[in-house]
Amino acid sequence: MASLRKEAAKHPEIADLIIVDGQGDITKQVNDIQDLVSQQVDGLLCIPNSSTAVAPALARAMRANIPVVPFNLEVSGEQWCSYIGTDLAKKGIAKAKFLNEALGGKGKIVAMGGLPGNAGTAAEWAASKAVLSEDIEVLAMKDAYWQEDRAKVLMADLIVAYPQIDAVWCDGGGEGAGATKALLAAGRKLVPVTDDDYNGMLKLFAQHHADNPNFKLCLISEPTWESTLAVRTILALLAGKDVPKRQIVEPVPVSNANYQQYIKPDLPDGVYVDSDLTDEELAKIFH
Repeated sequence: MASLRKEAAKHPEIADLIIVDGQGDITKQVNDIQDLVSQQVDGLLCIPNSSTAVAPALARAMRANIPVVPFNLEVSGEQWCSYIGTDLAKKGIAKAKFLNEALGGKGKIVAMGGLPGNAGTAAEWAASKAVLSEDIEVLAMKDAYWQEDRAKVLMADLIVAYPQIDAVWCDGGGEGAGATKALLAAGRKLVPVTDDDYNGMLKLFAQHHADNPNFKLCLISEPTWESTLAVRTILALLAGKDVPKRQIVEPVPVSNANYQQYIKPDLPDGVYVDSDLTDEELAKIFH
């Protein structure tokens, strides 16, 4: 939320910025939204943890004449003013094509997504499955909640269950880094992996790719500056201006060939590198 706070600070018309954290709990997020509606806030920005469960609460905000801007993750229905995010299907297709090429169209993979029921993972995974080679077997798909530590534990179990794992599909949040660390802990060779622009994944690649020729990357960002655009959009709506119903932003693709342009070796693993914050601002967040 640092990008959001930074942008909001530039606008004196924002007298009060209220930020609540659903903490990965869909019920809490719904209750938080309902509470904000009861407070009669002027505008509502939201990263919906569930595309369906959150939709009625956002619809209630719209009925109360509170403009709603979901970003980063989609929400079902049309009860919102403008959505901001990447083309998830396009990302899923790119990741599948990468795995097809990296595996020569044949192999066994495991997959990890975010919170159960979220629209982002569902859209990206569906697009990937439609493009994956028919000779690539999906051994398992697990909910890793976009958490590196949870992904590491899940991957450790998958390694025990499946002696052959040729690649790992992840939609983001450091899941790929967790899976890679589990492979390292098990003494296994590293394999192709997809993820988002998680700095910890880039640092792992820099450290281990020389000893693991099959270790390849397809990282596609989910820009943190979506929140900056969300702030500008809600202010435009409050000013009576027209805004696009959907604002699709272009992510940064990171691969073996260009990872050195994006890695931040002196910053923590949890940094997302496609950011409008300076390295100094990012460092302050984590210290």
